[in-house]
Amino acid sequence: MEGVIEVNPGRLATLYANGLELPYVEFGSAEPALKLVHGGEDYWYVRALEGEGKKTVLARFFDRIYIYATGVIPIGAKK
Repeated sequence: MEGVIEVNPGRLATLYANGLELPYVEFGSAEPALKLVHGGEDYWYVRALEGEGKKTVLARFFDRIYIYATGVIPIGAKK
Protein backbone atom coordinates (compact mmCIF):
# COMPACT_ATOMS: atom_id res chain seq x y z
CA MET A 1 0.00 0.00 0.00
CA GLU A 2 1.44 3.37 -0.96
CA GLY A 3 0.58 6.72 -2.45
CA VAL A 4 -2.19 9.26 -2.29
CA ILE A 5 -5.58 9.32 -4.02
CA GLU A 6 -7.63 12.52 -4.28
CA VAL A 7 -11.33 11.71 -3.91
CA ASN A 8 -13.64 13.49 -6.33
CA PRO A 9 -16.68 14.68 -4.30
CA GLY A 10 -19.00 13.27 -6.98
CA ARG A 11 -17.71 9.74 -6.27
CA LEU A 12 -18.52 9.83 -2.57
CA ALA A 13 -21.64 7.87 -1.61
CA THR A 14 -23.23 6.84 1.69
CA LEU A 15 -23.09 3.34 3.15
CA TYR A 16 -25.89 2.54 5.62
CA ALA A 17 -25.06 0.00 8.35
CA ASN A 18 -26.79 -0.59 11.70
CA GLY A 19 -28.33 2.88 11.75
CA LEU A 20 -25.06 4.60 10.83
CA GLU A 21 -24.44 6.66 7.70
CA LEU A 22 -20.82 6.30 6.59
CA PRO A 23 -19.10 8.07 3.68
CA TYR A 24 -18.05 5.48 1.10
CA VAL A 25 -16.09 5.50 -2.15
CA GLU A 26 -15.60 2.64 -4.63
CA PHE A 27 -12.23 2.32 -6.39
CA GLY A 28 -12.68 -1.09 -8.01
CA SER A 29 -9.39 -2.60 -9.12
CA ALA A 30 -7.12 0.30 -8.08
CA GLU A 31 -4.34 -0.43 -5.58
CA PRO A 32 -5.12 0.76 -2.02
CA ALA A 33 -3.46 4.01 -0.95
CA LEU A 34 -2.02 5.09 2.39
CA LYS A 35 -3.85 8.40 2.20
CA LEU A 36 -7.06 9.76 0.66
CA VAL A 37 -7.56 13.51 0.24
CA HIS A 38 -11.13 14.78 0.31
CA GLY A 39 -12.42 18.31 0.85
CA GLY A 40 -8.94 19.58 1.69
CA GLU A 41 -8.48 17.07 4.52
CA ASP A 42 -6.10 14.11 4.74
CA TYR A 43 -7.65 10.72 5.55
CA TRP A 44 -5.05 8.09 6.53
CA TYR A 45 -5.51 4.33 6.41
CA VAL A 46 -5.98 2.96 9.93
CA ARG A 47 -6.47 -0.54 11.29
CA ALA A 48 -8.51 0.53 14.32
CA LEU A 49 -10.11 3.77 15.45
CA GLU A 50 -9.79 4.81 19.06
CA GLY A 51 -11.63 7.79 20.48
CA GLU A 52 -14.24 10.06 19.00
CA GLY A 53 -14.22 13.14 16.83
CA LYS A 54 -12.50 11.57 13.86
CA LYS A 55 -13.94 11.91 10.35
CA THR A 56 -13.90 8.64 8.44
CA VAL A 57 -14.23 7.47 4.85
CA LEU A 58 -14.65 3.84 3.79
CA ALA A 59 -12.98 2.90 0.51
CA ARG A 60 -13.38 -0.32 -1.43
CA PHE A 61 -10.40 -1.66 -3.39
CA PHE A 62 -11.00 -5.00 -5.14
CA ASP A 63 -13.00 -7.03 -2.58
CA ARG A 64 -11.76 -5.31 0.62
CA ILE A 65 -13.02 -2.24 2.44
CA TYR A 66 -10.42 0.01 4.07
CA ILE A 67 -11.03 2.62 6.78
CA TYR A 68 -9.44 6.05 6.42
CA ALA A 69 -9.65 8.73 9.13
CA THR A 70 -8.55 12.28 9.90
CA GLY A 71 -6.45 13.11 12.94
CA VAL A 72 -4.60 9.77 13.17
CA ILE A 73 -0.96 8.77 13.07
CA PRO A 74 -0.40 6.96 9.76
CA ILE A 75 0.64 3.30 9.85
CA GLY A 76 4.42 3.11 9.77
CA ALA A 77 4.90 6.69 10.99
CA LYS A 78 6.84 7.30 14.17
CA LYS A 79 4.91 8.74 17.11
